[in-house]
Amino acid sequence: MRRIALPILIAVSLTAFFTAPNFATAAPKSSKASPPASKQIAVKKLDLINTAKDVEGLVAIGKTLITYSNMGGANLNILVSGLDATGIQLWQKTIDSGADEVALAATADTTGNLWIAGSSAPVVAIDSRTVQTPSDNPDGVVIESNSPLRSDLNQLTLWKLSVQGELLATYSIAESAPALINGISANTSGVSIVGQIADKPFLISVSPLGVFGKLIPIGTAKTAINSVVRNADASINLFGSSSEALGGKKLVGIRDGVLIKVSKTGSISTVVRSSAAKGDRSWISSDNSLVLTGYVKTGKVVESAFTKFTTAFVPSWTIRFPSDGGSAVISGAGTTYAAIGSNSAVTGVSGWKPTINQLLLIALDSKGVVTSAFSAPELIAPISLTYSKEIGLYGLAKAKDGITTIFHQETR
Repeated sequence: MRRIALPILIAVSLTAFFTAPNFATAAPKSSKASPPASKQIAVKKLDLINTAKDVEGLVAIGKTLITYSNMGGANLNILVSGLDATGIQLWQKTIDSGADEVALAATADTTGNLWIAGSSAPVVAIDSRTVQTPSDNPDGVVIESNSPLRSDLNQLTLWKLSVQGELLATYSIAESAPALINGISANTSGVSIVGQIADKPFLISVSPLGVFGKLIPIGTAKTAINSVVRNADASINLFGSSSEALGGKKLVGIRDGVLIKVSKTGSISTVVRSSAAKGDRSWISSDNSLVLTGYVKTGKVVESAFTKFTTAFVPSWTIRFPSDGGSAVISGAGTTYAAIGSNSAVTGVSGWKPTINQLLLIALDSKGVVTSAFSAPELIAPISLTYSKEIGLYGLAKAKDGITTIFHQETR
């Protein structure tokens, strides 16, 4: 079986309307200087748990690690696997409706269910009727119209699964083109999804019972929404980048990072830009405690920024590391874990001078101070991080051989 890429999106026209009259005016400024470490930190080795060929994502729920992959055969389907903390497979399930389906993002809700968001094709009914031969056709030649082998992946779909892999529900809504999904967030009030349809960014929310809300366009193709966090009051935080004016806030750099708050009624109430003069910035990942990470490119200098924000989008602390621009972040038990594709020395980390790109996992305390660092020579770049209080920190990374690998923070 083979991994399947999402078909190229078809262009459609979407227009963004911003209904809230007032927008935040302050843009957070990230210092290039890192908060000082209490001492020079030596790099410890990460535990490699499992080579996870073709795995697209990793989610920790309780004591179970769950991976998902997109597989091809007679039709496209989704393979979901449950692993224990050591990487041993506990169960494996296939999501196969008989039509094509592709998984693009996943998360866990607060009750321990897994939500997978993606695109699917409607099931095409097969016409089994016998074709009647006309009386003036003595040779019995039957001409039938050719029907398409596959339907377009024009349904935005949510799959809800238990931690044991049982498919609990499937919810779908038809869209004008396949949805490219960048992020998903779930809590007791529902699920929110962000991404692009025909290159236009969108936000859509779904109730716990599977009722889809209105699709909300966010800007134009010059804006990208990469991450989403649902709040307890059903308002929504969006993070990404933009090279156009949003909410009355003009572009400052070549491209600015953006933080956007959407009320529970669907109106945009706050827009904050993170800018670097003549620079390119983007927020690419976040966690539920509003620690964000993204790249900062100024000239030939590339860094990964990690910033802790308040609910009002005011930065509490910020730190930058030289990198290839790729990064991931997650917080748990009072520690923030920052993963980067590292390509040079890092202040506060002793003996770290990679000659080629290598994964570096850095632990930060509540003030953004480096407390420990981890790596493995086999790994070159982070894909995602996940955390469970029962089993700790796990991550998915790209290895030198190109195969995705699950790693765990060493506890010895």
